[in-house]
Amino acid sequence: MPFLLTTNAVIECPHGGAVTLIPKQTVVSIDGGFVLRLGDLVGAPIVGCAQIGPLIKPCTTVLAPLPGTFAPNVLAGGLPVHLQTFTALTDGVPPGAVFVVSPGQVLVQA
Repeated sequence: MPFLLTTNAVIECPHGGAVTLIPKQTVVSIDGGFVLRLGDLVGAPIVGCAQIGPLIKPCTTVLAPLPGTFAPNVLAGGLPVHLQTFTALTDGVPPGAVFVVSPGQVLVQA
């Protein structure tokens, strides 16, 4: 069973850029980090992407999550929560896919 993602999570693009996690809800927390819900990561900034070169654009923003990255039966504030299986495309050229290095907590699983 995958762990729920919180704002303490570490999420990166494939080129080492870090996703900046900004909580959109500040009620439900686990181990000091706010739970991330469906829609919370869309548009999140990516800092430090090392993808450079001609006709290449570094990853700067998280786009829509791919299927299977949230728990439809676990809700926080009425929205499904993201899981450590989270992945989403970036706006880089060529596009990359962000992935979870650490879920930010190891107490609650979906």
